[in-house]
Amino acid sequence: MIWYHLDLRLLWRTGFLGVHLFFVISGFLITTLLLREKAANGSISLRKFYLRRTLRIFPAYYLTLGLFLLMCMSIPELQRDGLATYIHNLPSFLTYTSNWFVNPWGLGGHAGRVIFVPAWSLATEEQFYLFWPWIVAFSKSRRTPIIVMTLLIIVNEVIRWRLGYWFFLEGYSFPIVALNSISPAICMGCLLAFAFDEPRSFRVAWRVFGQKWSAPLFVGLMLLACSIPNDNHLHVFRMLYITFSMACALAACTIRQDHLLQPLLANRPIRYIGSISYGMYLYHAFGLHFVDRYLAFTKSWPILEFIAAAGTTVILASISFWTYERIFLKLKERFTARRTA
Repeated sequence: MIWYHLDLRLLWRTGFLGVHLFFVISGFLITTLLLREKAANGSISLRKFYLRRTLRIFPAYYLTLGLFLLMCMSIPELQRDGLATYIHNLPSFLTYTSNWFVNPWGLGGHAGRVIFVPAWSLATEEQFYLFWPWIVAFSKSRRTPIIVMTLLIIVNEVIRWRLGYWFFLEGYSFPIVALNSISPAICMGCLLAFAFDEPRSFRVAWRVFGQKWSAPLFVGLMLLACSIPNDNHLHVFRMLYITFSMACALAACTIRQDHLLQPLLANRPIRYIGSISYGMYLYHAFGLHFVDRYLAFTKSWPILEFIAAAGTTVILASISFWTYERIFLKLKERFTARRTA
């Protein structure tokens, strides 16, 4: 994502797909946790679920909104080009509805620079949290959640097929806009969790994804799917086959621990980046701005510019994690689902 927002040419067109990989992982992890809690306790504590999510997501998110406001008010070029637009969009940011109401290209009545464009993905994630745990918690049949997610993928693809693939829809009725904003990637992750949770489907998945060489194979296929140009006859269904390939790669990397990519994915630096990745996503715009303002000489060397931006972002995310987010993470541990006697 940092490389993508730097507008560097190598892999520029596919950098944004990292968000969709995160969606697949998120749908898989959240659903797995919900299914495990339901299996262990016979029910799901929605109160504790929402408290955990609130303590993990809200503090850093709303801090970021405040920091963006201060940045827009203190930097002259942003005062001219972004402050009015940011204030106009702030209600949508505050309510996690920017994927419905904020055009990331800044069109419409407030055509200034759109600040905090990545808010759309966080809105998509929060809207997923609003309905999915209830479906898993109160469905008496395992088929119901599976049918719901499958139908959402189909409806979403039909809308995109009829309208063409548009990241943001403007001028359509709210139901169409809302359905278009549903992430097929999250749905894929949820379906994968159900496949792993049922013994028969798990046995099938093990035959396909459970070999030691399955992880590099399916990760390679995922990268191949992501690299297919967007101007071919399959472009309408591009996100469908890309997110499916991501789900397959995730399956191969999680179904067993001793696959061939394990040394690459489980080393300490990668694990640390994973622990601060939420902060990196929130604060990377500040890292990019710092490099643009104070390390402009790196622009002549794209790799150096990327290293500087990534390093700055890691520092910012680390400071936030250890001095601010950890306070709320400790509170979050009090609401961890525990197995009842």
